[in-house]
Amino acid sequence: MGTQISVEDAFPVYQKRCGELFDESLLLRAQVGALERQLTAAQEEIERLQQAAGEPTPVAGGPDLAAQPPYPEDER
Repeated sequence: MGTQISVEDAFPVYQKRCGELFDESLLLRAQVGALERQLTAAQEEIERLQQAAGEPTPVAGGPDLAAQPPYPEDER
């Protein structure tokens, strides 16, 4: 694998690939932006529907299990 390529031969390929990667990156960033906007809109709609239904907004992490009473012991 000791083959060498001249800069004159390699540079156009390098330049083309850099352009392709730049274009791909731009497309991916645009898709991310669109998906983030959709996610935000969906979360806002969920919150609006929960408020309209009178349901409390769920707290992240679930109930406080430390505040639950222990299981009763079996009486035998």
